[in-house]
Amino acid sequence: MSGPAKVACITLDAAEQSLLRQWVSQGLLPNFGKLLKESVTSATRNPEIIYSGTLWPSFNTGVWPGRHDNYFYLQPDFQGYGLRRFLPEHLSVDSIWNAIAQQGHRVALIDVPKAQLARTSRTLQVSFWGEHEVRHPLTCWPSSLEQEVQQIAGTDPVGACDLVRQRPQELLRLKEGLIERATRRADLALAVLARGPWDLFALNFSEAHCAGHQLWATRDPKHPQFRADFRALLGEDPLLEVYQAIDHSLGRIVDALGRDAFLLVLATHGMGPRYDAAAALDAVLCRLDGINVPKTSGPIETVRKMWLQLPGVVRGPLRRLADLLYDAPRQRERATRRFVAIPTTDNCGGVRFNLRGREPKGLVEPGLPYQELCDWLERELLSLVNVATGAPVVKRVLRGDLLFAGPFRNEFPDLMIEWSQEAPIPAVRSPRIGELLVESPNPRTGDHRPKGLVLARSTDLAPRALEGDIALVDLAPTLAARLGVALSGIDGKPILDFLTQHTHERPHA
Repeated sequence: MSGPAKVACITLDAAEQSLLRQWVSQGLLPNFGKLLKESVTSATRNPEIIYSGTLWPSFNTGVWPGRHDNYFYLQPDFQGYGLRRFLPEHLSVDSIWNAIAQQGHRVALIDVPKAQLARTSRTLQVSFWGEHEVRHPLTCWPSSLEQEVQQIAGTDPVGACDLVRQRPQELLRLKEGLIERATRRADLALAVLARGPWDLFALNFSEAHCAGHQLWATRDPKHPQFRADFRALLGEDPLLEVYQAIDHSLGRIVDALGRDAFLLVLATHGMGPRYDAAAALDAVLCRLDGINVPKTSGPIETVRKMWLQLPGVVRGPLRRLADLLYDAPRQRERATRRFVAIPTTDNCGGVRFNLRGREPKGLVEPGLPYQELCDWLERELLSLVNVATGAPVVKRVLRGDLLFAGPFRNEFPDLMIEWSQEAPIPAVRSPRIGELLVESPNPRTGDHRPKGLVLARSTDLAPRALEGDIALVDLAPTLAARLGVALSGIDGKPILDFLTQHTHERPHA
């Protein structure tokens, strides 16, 4: 090995590929543009509908969600009607990073979300330094690395981006913090590469994810939250500035890797304007079931609204406690209803049935009654229209147990709802429920889109664009195959177009 890493994987979390290509064509992202010209490229296929929560565990393990059981950071606990926090160690399938390290390879990971890596003399991991989801303190292996990380990169200059309110000064601090974080991330990456040579080096940029959620309206005049007067302070396109900072840091890392490394760059999925009816879903379900809609006033709601007005520096340290307190009264309510909305990401609605034999106080009989209720509820949800446009609000309703095969197929939402994201949804209407306002406390102005993009560059690969798409779960075994490691018992398989004859996977003795 002549460079700092034999195989490198750089992920651009939620970097919208249409923007990447547009800005490359305009010469605004020179480093990504150079990689596009030098690489084999393909669209990627992520898990259906609920992709934003299942993407990282599927990437890390090479299996689809029905086998790893993770779709959101909060999931039903099944011992009652509360919610549990899902941590990486709860995954039922080992990571590819561990499988590769167990074969004697040196592996280094920086901020790869939900990634498990055994702590050995041949591994290095930095977690929760500057990830999009800020739910844990900085963790490093070896533990002595933490002080070095602080010296090189300091503390995350952004923190939890969802605590940012849509106010110009706060958005400016966010933009500047994301640009700074992308720069420091490259500093950290170069320091870790200098500890090489590594057999496998992986790094994630989270900045496009945070920027896409919070800064989308600043560049989109059609967005209802667009404010032209913000541009005097924020600039013409704050999102572009963040992408350019990522591009500059990407160039520094790619230069350090040199041309001898096999390099895989993955734009995991995309972003667009946040248009959904997630905030009204539970009220819709109540009306469909003929029960009173939970009050949106009273002491709990008053406290919640006051909470959302507090600065992020106040809310941040208390987020976990606030989640638990807000959910407590809802646990009793869930036990009395046939079906409820459960937490998922906003681009996908989730409905959980109170099923006899599965939930402690189940009300819905399994078998034919359950099937008929699923069918009826699907029809009713598909009948919802956007009051502003008259267009359907729901694109598809899919059954969780049919969508994801595997031992955990029954632990996903019974119904998953794909919202139409074509236009703002101020209110929804149907013949059965009448009209309901969609009042969301969510400060995000941008939300997830499913399409991803992958690039593979190596001196033994001829640059070209592949037809069709590549399954997300195929990327893990491809990285392993480039190191001569065959992964068994997973759903993915190596991508032959990313391999050459001498790197095709071969079983390890």
